[in-house]
Amino acid sequence: MAPAPTDRKYLLGVFLVLLATVGWSLAGLFVRLLPGLNGWQINCWRGLSLSVFLFLYLIAAYGRNWQWRFRVVPTVAMIAGAGFFALGSTLYVTSLTLTSTANVACIGAMAPLFVAAASRLFLAERPHAVTWIAAFLALFGVILIFQDGLDRGNWLGSVVAIAVAVCFAGQTVTLRRWRNLDMMPAICIGGLVAFLAAGLFGGGFAVPLSHIAVLALMGLVQLAIPLILFARGARHVQAATLSLIALLDAVLNPFWSWLGVGEIPTFGALIGGSIILAAVALSVIAGKHFNFQSQPSMKPSPPAD
Repeated sequence: MAPAPTDRKYLLGVFLVLLATVGWSLAGLFVRLLPGLNGWQINCWRGLSLSVFLFLYLIAAYGRNWQWRFRVVPTVAMIAGAGFFALGSTLYVTSLTLTSTANVACIGAMAPLFVAAASRLFLAERPHAVTWIAAFLALFGVILIFQDGLDRGNWLGSVVAIAVAVCFAGQTVTLRRWRNLDMMPAICIGGLVAFLAAGLFGGGFAVPLSHIAVLALMGLVQLAIPLILFARGARHVQAATLSLIALLDAVLNPFWSWLGVGEIPTFGALIGGSIILAAVALSVIAGKHFNFQSQPSMKPSPPAD
């Protein structure tokens, strides 16, 4: 028997978010192609590339109505979408300068818990108990993957990493809250803010011309396309499940390193990855059977010609 239309939309949303996570997970490979650049430089020009490609996407998708797409996004949605992206990107780079990558990754895995709590407050979505269990399981899996790199110091770095997780949660809830609008204009502005912040305060403008092309490709493949897919997936998938699927980045990053440069994952990484996969599958199933609520389409109409 063919699935119901709402089921098809839900599965499509899950698929789009999975594709977005695959794109995000390519960050490590791109960084290896940019020897000598620091996080500020990468974040700076990657942000500009993101904005340029999203701007071109809006023109291609809406033609001469692209300006209207900026105007139709409510001010609060524009500020939230741009702000969470720009602040999260900037704080992420900052956290890596203050504490280990493992600490940042493990604290970042708290994002689904933040999303589950925020979605109840701001979206009237009540994650099922199974979703909460999946979130804690995923957190445990991420800890297993990065346990060798954990350290106990650098409290400031840990605080900043928590702020990064909050920003990702805020961005996820924002995309879900205004899922009937194309939120790419807000992300486009957020990329410009990240570009200016990293350039002015982190010295990110100073990048060799030979690396600009790689950073432009990174902005397209690792940020712009995944964000478009993630935003479209957010129309059909609950916020908590969205953030849990995104945690597959912790599984895919070691996989690409193994495939690309032969870095063999540790036993803990294999076990942790398996736990994350199980947690994501559990969340997807819970979202389909317990949490799904069909939403009427409320897309605004463009102005008359």
